[in-house]
Amino acid sequence: MTTSKKAKDFESALERLEEITGLLESGEASLEDSISLYTEGLQLAKDCHQRLDAAEKKIKIISEKNNLPVEEDFDEAETEA
Repeated sequence: MTTSKKAKDFESALERLEEITGLLESGEASLEDSISLYTEGLQLAKDCHQRLDAAEKKIKIISEKNNLPVEEDFDEAETEA
């Protein structure tokens, strides 16, 4: 079983990761294929995590102050409260 190239976008990576999970859970793959799939899944999970981290850093909250739109950095602590 060959590992796929790096996914072009988050959605593709997540879709492939879900596919791999299904294949591993089915128990139908050989040991060698399972190891290959698991390795690919770990890489995809890492890639998805990095993409989510990058997206989180880009999030801006737009608020109205003095009738002018103002961009504020996303504050993770505010969402956890």
